[in-house]
Amino acid sequence: MEKVFVSPMTYRQGEDILWNQLDDILAFGKKGLLVTDGFVYQMVGEKLLKKLINQGGKISSWLVEEERVQDEFDYVIALGGGRAIDLGKSLAFESNRCCVVVPTSASTDAPTSRISVEYRDGYFKKYAYYAKSPDLVLVDTAILVNSPAHFLASGIADGLATSIEARTVRENLGVNTLGAMPTLASAAIAEKCREVLFEYSEAAVEANKKQEITPAFEAVVEANTLLSGIGFESGGLSIAHALHNAMVSLWGSKIKGSHGQIIALTTLQHLQIEDRKEELNEYQKLFEKLNLPVSYEELSIFPSAEELRKVTELAFSPEDGIIRSQSPATKEQVYQTLLTFRKTREI
Repeated sequence: MEKVFVSPMTYRQGEDILWNQLDDILAFGKKGLLVTDGFVYQMVGEKLLKKLINQGGKISSWLVEEERVQDEFDYVIALGGGRAIDLGKSLAFESNRCCVVVPTSASTDAPTSRISVEYRDGYFKKYAYYAKSPDLVLVDTAILVNSPAHFLASGIADGLATSIEARTVRENLGVNTLGAMPTLASAAIAEKCREVLFEYSEAAVEANKKQEITPAFEAVVEANTLLSGIGFESGGLSIAHALHNAMVSLWGSKIKGSHGQIIALTTLQHLQIEDRKEELNEYQKLFEKLNLPVSYEELSIFPSAEELRKVTELAFSPEDGIIRSQSPATKEQVYQTLLTFRKTREI
């Protein structure tokens, strides 16, 4: 089977990088569509829109809470968090237009990938895969350092799942998100992501709380966004993300936690399923220091044994990571592991 590695065309990161690289955005054409939400529009989007227009751009906007105006555009600027980025990417890729991604937090690795996640009324529906990657990713750490520190911690959890899942894919000759074998490069990137996050996570979160852009903060932002993004896409997904998707498919918005917070829990479950006790202890200690969930109850979920059976069944979807990674885990093994992550039991 062939090996495939993908990445965004250009990735730029640094303080005030957005405002210093407006020409890079306008190089894609005059007609742009800014995709964001109402909160981010007030925070950053309106200023960006005006500056691009002042430099000759013809930029319209779509606030994702509203119905989209059918304006013509040459490229999309996906600005914001996970939802705006996913919707912006899907619109650009489905329209065969260029895609610029500008994240406003380092909470996920979505900005660099050619994948969007589709939800329906808060419930996980499916992954959407596209034929190209973003053309430009602008990661302005002056914007990110003003976002809440728990967003950064969520991204750290998501990033720390990357090397674990990529390893499962490699060891079992599974396939990555591209349906191909992972390259040596993706394995090295996933491992570097883990190394950086264990070394700098605590310092980066403290810097974020003080709104200070430090080398540790810059390193963790890059790990959460670029290293994790390439690592998961070209390296592959496995148990942790399959369990996340199953949980969101079953409980939807009843779960009081972000993508990364859910992944913190399912990453620990992944390690336990593979009987990696030393790593499990190492990861759990770090997650507890970062105030990340290590039980269902910390996500406001109080699952019955029957519900965890359903989560197990959903996680073994042929389209999801357990099957695609060819993990040897059995349904009974997964189910028994999930039971151990409950603090409470049904009466």
